[in-house]
Amino acid sequence: MQFEKDIAISAPREKVWQFLWDVDRFITCVPGCKEASTVENGKVYTATMEEKVGPFRVKFPMKIEVENSVPLALIKARATGNDSKVGSLMTVNLEVKLKDEDPGTLMSVTVSLEILGKMAALGGSIIKRKADQVMAEFVEAIRKNLEGN
Repeated sequence: MQFEKDIAISAPREKVWQFLWDVDRFITCVPGCKEASTVENGKVYTATMEEKVGPFRVKFPMKIEVENSVPLALIKARATGNDSKVGSLMTVNLEVKLKDEDPGTLMSVTVSLEILGKMAALGGSIIKRKADQVMAEFVEAIRKNLEGN
């Protein structure tokens, strides 16, 4: 499943870039993210994602690896996690691109999501609906954090 979203942010690209690497601030914008930490700055992070999806309450301890980054322009990362209680595996490939756009920055986010196990049995429509909700909350939180609204 793939999701794409362009987010117009009324803030300079440098400010957006710094925010993306500030783990403590950034996780406050990710719905369901209960904790995150830096293992190796700019390369490896961990996070715990908790969310209710359909009948399941899932908890995924995630390992996030930055595969590529170009300062002020691009971050590519891969996150993997396993909820052993529910019996599901989640893999997320994330690409964030930044470019200047009057009066601020355009942040393009592409998320590729793969779910295996019991959660996959829910069907694409339930998972997509939840992912769309999470993406909308993420966009609103990013704007509030960076624009101060």
